Amino acid sequence: MAPRVPFRRSVVPFVLALTMTAGSSIVTTALGPGPTRPSPTPASPASVVTTAQWTTTAQWTTPAPRGAPSAATRPGLYRFARPLSARAAAPTVAPPKAAPRPKPARPKPPKPAPRPVTHVTIGSAYKGHNHVWIPALGVNRSVGWYPCGATNAPGLGVYRWGCAGANNVYLLGHAYAAFRTLHDAYVSGRLRKGMRATYADGSGHVRTYAIVWWRLTTPDNGAFAYAAQARPSMTLQTCVGTHSQYRLIVRLVAVN
Repeated sequence: MAPRVPFRRSVVPFVLALTMTAGSSIVTTALGPGPTRPSPTPASPASVVTTAQWTTTAQWTTPAPRGAPSAATRPGLYRFARPLSARAAAPTVAPPKAAPRPKPARPKPPKPAPRPVTHVTIGSAYKGHNHVWIPALGVNRSVGWYPCGATNAPGLGVYRWGCAGANNVYLLGHAYAAFRTLHDAYVSGRLRKGMRATYADGSGHVRTYAIVWWRLTTPDNGAFAYAAQARPSMTLQTCVGTHSQYRLIVRLVAVN
């Protein structure tokens, strides 16, 4: 009778062999089979994207030149280009034509010297009532009355303002109407000291005045313009500015 092998000794080798077999199976399962070279299979025609199809469907952008601002800085600077298949061939450039020879310029005749401005002196030529003459500006108009404190705007003629103090014949006129030539002379720089104006008052008394200065001011800062004067004077007023926001004040003093 063969001797009995202890149970512990017979079980240990069996468990060890079983563990090694399972481990080999686990490792093989985890790692999987080794890399194999797949057999070449022809791709289906539907899955192939040709160059022509790509250039037709893809959106191409013009690359930004070095140092150019980004599209975020200037939106719309880089536009999407047309597909390559839709781009037209570069146009042929014709050779430049020879420039025609310039014709010799004809000498221009010399301009005649400007005539000196003449002023009509006081005399029998100026007679009437409520009238003003400014020969250098082409003004020859009747003068209406514009009372102090009037709320309505003056008309298109020349008006004597009732707010002026003593010795101050104050005449108003719109820059687009009766005093347009006065406005234009100031804007163009043709307004000159010494230009004369003659005025006939309501009683027929005629007096001539000469320009001594002018100034630009605002409507709320013109008290100096209509203040009383120490000597017989005349004041001309019109508008200046894109929105007529300024007032041109021209001061004249009597010369007779």
